[in-house]
Amino acid sequence: MTDDLSPRSPHTGDDDPGESGAPNTQEKDGDHAIARTGRTRHTRKVTLRDVAEAAGVAPSTVSGTFSRPGRVSSATAQRILTIANDLGYRIDNVAPFRTEESLSALIGIVVADLSNPVFADYTRSAQHECLTQGLGLLVIDSEENMLIERDAIRLAHRHVDGLILASSRLSDTGIRKLAETKPLIALNRSIRGIRSAVADASDGLRQAVDYLALCGHRTITYLSGPESSWQEGMRWRALSAICSSTGLRLRRIPSASPTFGGAYRCGDPFLSSPTTAVIAYNDMLAIGFIAALHASGISVPAQVSVVGIDDIQFSSLVTPALTTIWLPRRQVAAKAVEELSARLHHLHEGNLRPVILPSRFIRRASTGSAPQTIVHQ
Repeated sequence: MTDDLSPRSPHTGDDDPGESGAPNTQEKDGDHAIARTGRTRHTRKVTLRDVAEAAGVAPSTVSGTFSRPGRVSSATAQRILTIANDLGYRIDNVAPFRTEESLSALIGIVVADLSNPVFADYTRSAQHECLTQGLGLLVIDSEENMLIERDAIRLAHRHVDGLILASSRLSDTGIRKLAETKPLIALNRSIRGIRSAVADASDGLRQAVDYLALCGHRTITYLSGPESSWQEGMRWRALSAICSSTGLRLRRIPSASPTFGGAYRCGDPFLSSPTTAVIAYNDMLAIGFIAALHASGISVPAQVSVVGIDDIQFSSLVTPALTTIWLPRRQVAAKAVEELSARLHHLHEGNLRPVILPSRFIRRASTGSAPQTIVHQ
């Protein structure tokens, strides 16, 4: 299936073809010389920073003059508009900077599952940062379904100025197509050619494995997440490399879904070949798995140590309190809004390197020393 998210739009061409057959001349447009040869004009594009420097103000003030004029004094706004006109600055020189009449001041965030506390945190943090930036936020819950995500984005596309995709289930190709039509930031997914902000679990996983090894554990079971999740692939790859370098054995059990209910289905395959330690794709999976172990008469952490990933609020409230890997969810969501706002207002361009924020291991009551023998039901 092809993720065709590009809206059908009419062809747009050169609105200023010039005068056919005109002789070579030099025109003056503000402070920039323009060479005209036949139908072709050559000039260095005037940027928002050029206007800001000439006006002696910050780029954000120039941006606000065009996008949110109510926040800039009338005298300052008039001076900036005059200088922009003299320099030949045009908003449509740099798509997708839109005029005040067409700017919605609304961005969209697409989350995989709004019932998951992780995505609720992403949404809340993004909304707070949007309010700081003077933007509204449209929330789309894809329900872990690529078709729902694709169709919802298509419907919302013309209403938003940009998009944040949080753990998107779309293909890389589909996301690149979407990025051709709308400014976009990928959250917790690195895609070549797409700006992204990523909470990296690698540091926390390294600390967790080192701690489990110190406690005498020699084999770890990993309860995996959705196959379509980029983070799932990265966590498995990191965990495999870490266990290999520390000499620990690693096995993998797939989960039907990264939820409390999905964890119960992992119980039987785990008990058929148990290990003394388990690391789950996320906290909800870990909490559900502990409940499944308790239902089977297995004690945590006396017989099995369990580690989650995310450090959601519930992880410190369950019994036993869940050992986990803290991820900077709120920070990464706020950073994504900040980056998208900067792109919309052209405060920086051309930097596609991902923003990487590190994780850390938090030890609580669900982990401890390895038992002398592996428990069997």
